[in-house]
Amino acid sequence: MQRHGLLFGVIAAAFVTAAGRDAAAQEEAFVGGRGQVGGFEARDPVLVDEVMTGLIPSGQDWFLFGSGDRGGIYGWLDGGFVGNFGVPASKFNGPYNAVDRANEAMMNQVYLIAERTLPTDGSNGVGARTDLLYGEDFALAMSLGWETNPGPRDWNSGEYYGLAIPQLYAELGNQDISLKLGHFYTIVGYEGVPAVGNFFYFKSYSYQFAGPFTHWGGLVNWNAADNVEVDAGLVNGWNGLASPYSKANFLGRIRVRNDDNSLATSFAIVSGDEGNDFSPLFQPAPPLTSANRTRYSLILEYRPARNWEYLFHHWLGTQAKGLADGGTALWAGIDQYLYYRVSDAWSWGARFEWFQDTNGTRVGLNRPSNPNHVPLPGNYYSLTLGPNWTPTGNFLMRPAFRWDFFGGPNGGPRAPYNDGISNQQTMLGFDLIQKF
Repeated sequence: MQRHGLLFGVIAAAFVTAAGRDAAAQEEAFVGGRGQVGGFEARDPVLVDEVMTGLIPSGQDWFLFGSGDRGGIYGWLDGGFVGNFGVPASKFNGPYNAVDRANEAMMNQVYLIAERTLPTDGSNGVGARTDLLYGEDFALAMSLGWETNPGPRDWNSGEYYGLAIPQLYAELGNQDISLKLGHFYTIVGYEGVPAVGNFFYFKSYSYQFAGPFTHWGGLVNWNAADNVEVDAGLVNGWNGLASPYSKANFLGRIRVRNDDNSLATSFAIVSGDEGNDFSPLFQPAPPLTSANRTRYSLILEYRPARNWEYLFHHWLGTQAKGLADGGTALWAGIDQYLYYRVSDAWSWGARFEWFQDTNGTRVGLNRPSNPNHVPLPGNYYSLTLGPNWTPTGNFLMRPAFRWDFFGGPNGGPRAPYNDGISNQQTMLGFDLIQKF
């Protein structure tokens, strides 16, 4: 626990320093420019459905390593605590694989970014970006054939703390059309790995279990019109640089919005052959083969007033030959978010989600010592409520309440919470994020 205390001390000290900054400088820093690291959403709610999103101020009051017009070196520290009222003996928050430890401090992310963005004056240029992540969130940012390999050659030997390189790419082009080559985050889904890009500390089931986190390959981004954006490319499957079962997958997205950006919709999809890697969970286990895996996300965003934003996210995933009888595995769900900006420093959010793991092939793909593992077929529901407090452009606190419930017509034979004895759980948690 001493290492956690030291890290939280660093976060707290940095917060005290940043909190004393001049209000006028803070006002200016809340709005980030296009292409900036952390340039997610401005102080006013705007509709953005990239991997990193939420009503979070995008600017910074200060940069530890300085800030250039076309990027530099940036990062953040993110650590928190989750109190689970069920007090599970294993100290796991059910079948989670993110923010998964109960009743103990977690250092989730020590995150460092080095980047050079594309020119913003309309000219062509070359950019690049590298991300490093150390902490308990490392497992979801690793790639097969990069950080992990069959046998004893993995970078990380520990179960809870490790290092990952979730992005490593070059970019060619301009602000209207560009090509990204290398290792990058997926564009399918709503929430993402970087802590600063999500409204809640607690992660959705769809983020944890429904889709990929990263890809290796190439992706073209094209601003086809003022209100239309298109992405398309080829990637080497899900979360992998090299795999004998992954083949070229199509990755694409289209987003359309109205003139004032108060209404938008997007559709994203990744489809191609992947190893049916969860089929050995069934007995007798069929042979591991390569078969089509497809996941799509449909997002509808609506801003009815200046300080309100609503988001509807429907998604579906399938895996051919994912069942013992050779059938297709299915998982699907709906996430809904409602945000309200109270002031420059305070905003509130609510999320209600439903995840149906029809065949018990997805929920529970987590750390080896977590006893709440697949197969856990059934319907998962959760309600999350809480504020974001951003007193400066460099500091963010995210307290939240979460209630999980398991059931429905496809309810499975085992309970997923409190080490297999409960169909529901209640938690209170918070984290602190210090940007530098």
